[in-house]
Amino acid sequence: MALTVRCLRPLACVSLLLVLAAADDAPKSPTRDYAWYDAIVETRELLAGAFVETPDDQSMQQAVLGAMVASLGDPYTVYVPPTSEREFTKGLRGTYVGIGAEIDIHESYLRIVSPLDDSPAQQAGVLAGDLVIAIDGSSTLGKTADACMDLLLGEAGTPVTLRLRHIDGREEDVAIVRRQIQSQTVKGFRRSEHGWEHMIDPTNGIAYVRLTQFTETSAENLRDVLTTIGKEGGKGLVLDLRFNGGGSLAAAIQAADLFQHEGTIVSVRGRDGQGRAWTATDQPTDIDLPIVVLVNEGSASASEILAGALQENHRAKVLGTRTFGKGSVQDVRALPDGRGTVKLTTARYYLPSGRNITRSPKSADGGAPWGVDPDSGFHVGMSDDEERTMFIARRRWEIPGGTPTDPGRWADPEWVKSAPGEDGADGIGDPQLAAAMSALRERIAGNEWPRVGDDPGASASASDELRRARSYRERLVAEMRATEKRIGELEDVAAMRPDAFSPALTPDAVQPEQHRDDNK
Repeated sequence: MALTVRCLRPLACVSLLLVLAAADDAPKSPTRDYAWYDAIVETRELLAGAFVETPDDQSMQQAVLGAMVASLGDPYTVYVPPTSEREFTKGLRGTYVGIGAEIDIHESYLRIVSPLDDSPAQQAGVLAGDLVIAIDGSSTLGKTADACMDLLLGEAGTPVTLRLRHIDGREEDVAIVRRQIQSQTVKGFRRSEHGWEHMIDPTNGIAYVRLTQFTETSAENLRDVLTTIGKEGGKGLVLDLRFNGGGSLAAAIQAADLFQHEGTIVSVRGRDGQGRAWTATDQPTDIDLPIVVLVNEGSASASEILAGALQENHRAKVLGTRTFGKGSVQDVRALPDGRGTVKLTTARYYLPSGRNITRSPKSADGGAPWGVDPDSGFHVGMSDDEERTMFIARRRWEIPGGTPTDPGRWADPEWVKSAPGEDGADGIGDPQLAAAMSALRERIAGNEWPRVGDDPGASASASDELRRARSYRERLVAEMRATEKRIGELEDVAAMRPDAFSPALTPDAVQPEQHRDDNK
């Protein structure tokens, strides 16, 4: 079986809640205690003058900066060195310069999962499923996805040549000119040659929108999609925030404002207790459809703001499992002279009820609940294995030109719920989406919201975590067994050929003829 390693780039989730700020706006320390720096300066001078080799001054500086930030003990406050800033900025803004394609590793080669709509890759004829054998003459065999990404990214207007092996076995060289790419964060339930489709149940007017993260353009793109849904006769909406790790605070507020005529969306307060609150504005374009928001343990930060605002303002039912529980706000500050970037927690945000949703060690000991819980009767759990099955099943519907299906089957909650292989079924194994569709059907028909799941709470959340922990343990045990089996096989080989595992084998021991062959 071929090993496939998924790379979420360029659609990597950003598990942050961010407010961009200039370095000059950083708060000044009330006192300037220069004696604090003495030990650092003296240590640097000691190392620079007495260490057996000449130290790398830049590496020492970055290590000091990283250690200072790490001492705060906040996983969301980090130092980003200059070498990592490009990737960090790409994830933050959702933009980068490249060819525009989702990639993974398949059979040790780079594979195109899907070219993005209207991207240079799509325009050059790159197809889903193509193997990229080489990039500018450099083989991708055995390279990681990150290493391949470094070759694909570059300056706008510069060309890159891909050696492609198509699904039919034909190979060709394709030249592509890089340009700035905007990651697509607003998606539907499947893709056609015309783009994402959102009307999942046309008969009942149920639409489906998936937000993968919150970037600078997410709210605007969501508004465009909602306008199209309105023109197509949408009567209800499934808003899928599962595995959405967050992103821009402004984008989350703007998205919530699309669904609210009034009411508080979120408030933010710093360590001095001061802050501000954002309230919805009444606009003629606000969406009045009944909404079910899908969330799970992968919904964090900005996702929790949107889900919590809609839930507490009675604009939506929240369905799924308890969210991640990240209620902190980060500022991004660029250090002077190109020395890197610091992302630091500067405030905490609070839902309209005044509750902060951050999970802490006290939460696990019976303290205040963290995250956003599903509504009563809307707790629908999924195990890790069920989620993996769903991802694999949905993959073929998300690639342009993938296996077609009868559009009416997507409108059938039973088909949506059924997992592939169950009594010959070929559904997608998504009981949460199926429950959301069933609930919306009842509501659109003029009835009260039905119970489509269990009640949430501490016990339900604990059960979800217990199920995931057991699943994780099972995978670890299976991996350990596989490793023990492989060790046994290697020990058998070593017993027959001790020289094959000799630690004395060095490059000098390799015959010149063999050495030349290896470098061909």
